[in-house]
Amino acid sequence: MVNLRDFDLNLLVIFTNIMEHRSISKAANELGLSPSAVSHALGRLRDMLNDQLFYRTAKGLEPTERARDILGQVEHGLSHLSNAISAQQQFVPGESNRVFSMQIANYLSGFFLPGFTHRIREEAPNITIDILPFSISADSVWDRVDVQIRLTPGRLKPKAVRSKRLMADDVVVLMRPDHPRAGDPMTAELYARLPHVKLSQASTGTTVIDDALAQRGLKRHSALIVSSWDTIPDLLLTTDLIAIAPRHLLALDPRLKALKSAPLPLEEVVFSFDLCWDRRSETDSGHQWLCQTVIDVFHAQIKPAQTNRP
Repeated sequence: MVNLRDFDLNLLVIFTNIMEHRSISKAANELGLSPSAVSHALGRLRDMLNDQLFYRTAKGLEPTERARDILGQVEHGLSHLSNAISAQQQFVPGESNRVFSMQIANYLSGFFLPGFTHRIREEAPNITIDILPFSISADSVWDRVDVQIRLTPGRLKPKAVRSKRLMADDVVVLMRPDHPRAGDPMTAELYARLPHVKLSQASTGTTVIDDALAQRGLKRHSALIVSSWDTIPDLLLTTDLIAIAPRHLLALDPRLKALKSAPLPLEEVVFSFDLCWDRRSETDSGHQWLCQTVIDVFHAQIKPAQTNRP
């Protein structure tokens, strides 16, 4: 075991910057140090870890296998220390220049982000919100993501994280008004038989629809799989494809007013949306502010839509 009394933790900060920039000079510029100081620090770290850590190539510095192996653990440790220190400092939104990272369920980003951005620009104009894709590995997500607005199939709450239920919503089937089957009752059999456009599993993180159909001995025809909800309403208006969506989107996305909707004939399927975060962050006053802002903006935009539900 390394004796931490003899270990300079600043070396780890320098290490992560070199990993990010793959350059001594760029890391030095980022840290406000001279290139010689960064080179000296790297030499000390090499001695302590008994590994070269980086080697020079025509494209810049390349990490060794040892450097790649320890990167996640180093970032995790530094993040934990940063959160512990930040928790003792009062967060002032109007004065902060922090960077917060978020993941947002694909169904929600289109209606949530404009109001959220307006609120952020008013209260904390110098902070940055970094929206990350849900494709980030679940094993390392909480070292990179401050909060998620996650689609949770059913009414169960997410496991292994702190969470707050934002909404549980019914699901509807959408098609164009003159679709050849628009006048037919929407049954599970008809729903499975019609060609679908659907969000990829990477975008939704769930197979709840296919699981519910499988329990009935059915399988749907996924004619088109896309990564973003934004393209789906326009596809429905110009093709014979069908799709599903949370019911509240009928009032929030103007394009859907031109479509025919029917309840999804899988009664057990509910889309729940949860605000999720790692318990290590919840004492951080900046994190608390971010979560409360998400809750306020979400409820301000959702309540009118729920009031006007068809």
